[in-house]
Amino acid sequence: MEHLILFNWEGSPEEARAMAEEAREVLLRIPGVVGLRFGEALSPGARYRYWLSVLFVGPEVVETYRDHPLHVAFADGVFRPKAKDRITTDFQVLLEAG
Repeated sequence: MEHLILFNWEGSPEEARAMAEEAREVLLRIPGVVGLRFGEALSPGARYRYWLSVLFVGPEVVETYRDHPLHVAFADGVFRPKAKDRITTDFQVLLEAG
């Protein structure tokens, strides 16, 4: 299960990386969260500059994660104020290689 967010950051690239580090510290403490990835678009003209992926053990974690106090505090206090231009979708992983 993957919670994927594509977004633009209202701040410097260094601030975006610091946010991702904080996300790792906070969100991995939520039960059922098993990983976090962060990346930047290679193309400077990409519609969304950054992506953040939060990996869950399964779909049953989606609701728990959404309402968990650590997620709510991080999302409302750190992420959403600087990532107003974003899209978020939860994906069930159907194939994994490597």
